[in-house]
Amino acid sequence: MEPFTDTSHSVWEQREHVVVGVSPGNSYFSVPLLTGLLGWLCEEFAHVDVVIPDLALEHTFLALGYDERRAAKKTRGEINALRNRIVRAWESSGGPRETDGLHRMSGLASNEIYRERLAECEQALGKDDALWETCAKMSRDVLAARGYDGPFTTERIERAMRYLTAELPFFLASAGIFGVESSLNFYHQPLPLAELIFADKSVLQAPPWQGYATIRPDPRGPGESDTDHLRAPGAGGEAVG
Repeated sequence: MEPFTDTSHSVWEQREHVVVGVSPGNSYFSVPLLTGLLGWLCEEFAHVDVVIPDLALEHTFLALGYDERRAAKKTRGEINALRNRIVRAWESSGGPRETDGLHRMSGLASNEIYRERLAECEQALGKDDALWETCAKMSRDVLAARGYDGPFTTERIERAMRYLTAELPFFLASAGIFGVESSLNFYHQPLPLAELIFADKSVLQAPPWQGYATIRPDPRGPGESDTDHLRAPGAGGEAVG
């Protein structure tokens, strides 16, 4: 468990709420990994909310050149498979509790705070060059990891970037979206977009009740790590490409 800033560490110490963003099409999020992760998070945090970026995934397939019908079909297939893995993992770890939730991102799109922050993020992309370039590079990497080797036109990149744009409000306002006092977002490896925002290098600014951290399985055995490290016995997987 590695909070990115002192403020993020304060959010972590409160242990009130954590957002689990699970990426579709990423073999890292296996059932064993998710079982260990969700079990550990439920021991540490009062509230755990898992978010699946469902409809946003369609933008990735459209950017890859799929027509709308095929993009929708591919999205449904990947999201349903991912949701089933999460459900199996959570049940295996003894959850979810009454205070926890599993959400498709499309189900949160009507949330007023989400809509407001989404509009703010869309505007920021038009005036923050560092933010745009970071999103563009991450989007190119995603397309390449899915096998795309054609030209990266501005139109194609901006279509792919809509996936990331849909996730940005959670870095800025997951506490407000889920109605809690403080909230921690995390990923299992350094995430350039989150680091840009939480290092105050973007026009987008996270409030002090929003935190970000890297959380990953601890390769050391029981008794060898301190309490600020996640131990997920048997968990593993490859990093995002």
